[in-house]
Amino acid sequence: MRKIDKQRLFLHILFWVVITLIYDSFSVFTNSGNFADLKRTLLIDFIFVTPTNILGVYFILYFLIPKYLFKKKYIHFGVFSFIFFITLVCLSLPIEYFGRLELFGFKKDISFLKFARVRIMSASTIMLMIIGIAATIKISRHWIKTQKKHQHLLTEKYEAELKWKEAELKFLKSQINPHFLFNALNNLYSLTLEKSDNAPEVVLKISALLDYMLYECNDKYILLSKEIESLHNYIELQQIRFGSEAKFNINIEENANNQKIAPLLILPFIENAFKHGLSLNIENGELDIKLRTEENNLILIVKNSYTPSPEQENEDNIHQGIGLKNVKKRLELQYPNGYDLKIEDKDGYFIVELILELEE
Repeated sequence: MRKIDKQRLFLHILFWVVITLIYDSFSVFTNSGNFADLKRTLLIDFIFVTPTNILGVYFILYFLIPKYLFKKKYIHFGVFSFIFFITLVCLSLPIEYFGRLELFGFKKDISFLKFARVRIMSASTIMLMIIGIAATIKISRHWIKTQKKHQHLLTEKYEAELKWKEAELKFLKSQINPHFLFNALNNLYSLTLEKSDNAPEVVLKISALLDYMLYECNDKYILLSKEIESLHNYIELQQIRFGSEAKFNINIEENANNQKIAPLLILPFIENAFKHGLSLNIENGELDIKLRTEENNLILIVKNSYTPSPEQENEDNIHQGIGLKNVKKRLELQYPNGYDLKIEDKDGYFIVELILELEE
C-alpha cells in the first residue's frame, strides 16, 4: 500500500477506537464504575456494535453524500438517509442483544423487546453522533477541496488572461514600429531624390529612433525622459521634412524624475497629427503640441488643423486609423483605470487630450 493509504487507514482505525472508547467509558463509569465492565463492554462493542456503525457511516459518507448531497438532491438524500438509518438501527439491536446476552451473559432474563426499548435511544444517539462527526469531516474536506480547485481555476484563468494581454501588447507594438518606419523611410527617400543636405541628419535621427524602438522598448514601462527624447527626434525629423513653411508650436517639458510610462504610447498621437494635418496642407496647416507633468500625471494636448480629402470624409479614417486604434487598445490594457482620453473634431481642428497616471 502507498504511504498515503497507510496513513488514511491508520486515521480511520484511530477514529473508531477513540469514538468507542469515549462512549463506553462514559457509559460504564456513569453506571457501575467497574473497570472489568469497561473491558467487557469495549470487547462487545468492537465485535457487535462498531461494525454496524462502520457500515452505516461509510455507506452514508461514500454513497449517499456523493450521490445525492453533493449533487444538491437534498430530498433524495434525506429520504434515503432516514430509511437506511432506521434499517440499520433495527439490524443492530438483534446483533447486540445476541452478543451481550447469549455470548457474554449480560442479564439473561431480559427479553429482546425490553432490551430494544432500553437500547434503541442510546443506540440511535451514538449512531447519529458518529455519523454527524464523520459527515462534518467529509463535507468540510469536500468544501476545502472545491475551494482549492476553484482558486486554482481562477489562477489559471488570470494567468491565461495575463499571457493573452502580454501577447496582444507585443502585437500592437509590433504594428506601431513598421508603421512609423514606413513613414520615416518615405521621408528619407524624398530627401535623397532631392539630394538634400539634410539626408545624413535624417539617417541619424531614424537610427536613434530605431535603436530606441528595438532595444529600449522591450520593457513594460520605461523612463518618461526616454520617451520624451524619442519624441524630440521624431519631431525634428518632421521639421526637416516640412521646413520653414509649416507652423509648429511645440512645448514639451523635460522630465528628470523617475516616472515611467509604457513605451511608444505618445508617438502615435503626434504622428497622426502630422499625417492628417500638416502633410495635407503644409502652407496653411497648424500644429500645436503641449506635454507636461503635474504631480504623478502626464498631460498631453495635440491640436492640428486639417482639411479632409474625399476619402477622409468618413471620420473613422481619422479617429480610427491604425495608430490611434492601437494606442487606444494599449491604454485599455495597460492603464484600465489610469487614463482619460478625449478626441474631438471641432471647427477644422483635430484635438487630442490625454491625462495619464504615470508609474513610479
